[in-house]
Amino acid sequence: MAGRLLFELFVFSLPFLVFGIYVLATRSAEEAGRRKWPIQLLFAIGIALATIAWFVLIALEPRERGMCIEPERVENGVVIPARSYECEHRPEDVGIPRRDAPQAPADDPS
Repeated sequence: MAGRLLFELFVFSLPFLVFGIYVLATRSAEEAGRRKWPIQLLFAIGIALATIAWFVLIALEPRERGMCIEPERVENGVVIPARSYECEHRPEDVGIPRRDAPQAPADDPS
């Protein structure tokens, strides 16, 4: 859980970190009397490569259609590992009430 939280905070802070590095790099280039376009081009290339790598990692993530994942959990002090199982639902049945679902009581004023 802590690892997931740290990862989320890291991903959230990435744009701020990149912008800060960009500002520092362009300011130092302007102070040195150089043009800042090479730095801008390098930042654009770096962001493009990072975005492409992100989409490639998403595309290469192992997953199977119709399989659900139960995350790892702790019960009575024992860690139960994550497991994959076949999903019970079918996409074509979305919105159709289940036959075995309990019926809500009708509002009967009498």
